[in-house]
Amino acid sequence: MLVYIWLGRAGFMSVAVTVLVDNMTFKEMPIYAENGLSLLIEVESGDSISRILLDTGYTGDALLRNCSELNVDLSSLDAIVITHNHYDHSGGLLKVLSRIDKPIPVIAHPELFYPKYAILPSLGLKKLTYTGPPFSRRMVEDRGGLLILSRNPVRVAENVMTTGEIARVFEFEQVRGFYTVRDGEFREDELLDDMGLIVKLSDESIAVFTGCAHSGVINTVNHALKLTGAKRVSAIIGGFHLIDATEERIEKTLNELRRLNPDIIAPLHCTGLKATMKIAENLPEKFQEIHCGDKIKI
Repeated sequence: MLVYIWLGRAGFMSVAVTVLVDNMTFKEMPIYAENGLSLLIEVESGDSISRILLDTGYTGDALLRNCSELNVDLSSLDAIVITHNHYDHSGGLLKVLSRIDKPIPVIAHPELFYPKYAILPSLGLKKLTYTGPPFSRRMVEDRGGLLILSRNPVRVAENVMTTGEIARVFEFEQVRGFYTVRDGEFREDELLDDMGLIVKLSDESIAVFTGCAHSGVINTVNHALKLTGAKRVSAIIGGFHLIDATEERIEKTLNELRRLNPDIIAPLHCTGLKATMKIAENLPEKFQEIHCGDKIKI
């Protein structure tokens, strides 16, 4: 595997993460939750700050309302990263672009506009259900989206890059129940468009942000470590897609999280209550509960 050489400057760095969209909120202020995910990631390095929006939630309405309540100015964004094209991560993109009202890079996989479907009885989807994006390429570009569609990693800002396609190494992290149409054929979807975001920290460790981690949260972190040559991961934040996982998969995930030994584990969105509770019980010193409206610093 090619190892990417970081070109960021040494010195002071800080990363702030604000949850703009998640399935839950405990805030008393009028913060709206919905099935989906959106994170504002602000990376301060030296005298510069990079602001990146990771995913856009389901409808866009919750995201825009929460931005207003949290005093988040979307026009200050430097880039938007879409981790995969499922509607609960990409659905708010057009409304975000319309609010920004200026050209802005939109970084995603080349399959961003592919039709996606799912049959997941354990999650209530007993019939073939459309789960893809509610927009076309032209609709994104007409609203100022400067598309960067890449299978390999994209350097988003100083000390920030996408994972690109994620190597599937851990066999217990399987993808099932998803479908697409490719080259005129209806087929099972391995969700190769699933990717994450990596931030290099000043101590030479990394923070890894996931959308749903359909590739597997352990595969994602393992891939990020190999890609960057970093010695350790300090934070893992995002959806882990363990909501319908077996007990065996959850236990194996816990074992690997112990091995990785991050400082912060913050599961969101599709991780599911059972897996989230298991992480909280087994790794209490690492677990951090955050939801809509919460902000943490790394």
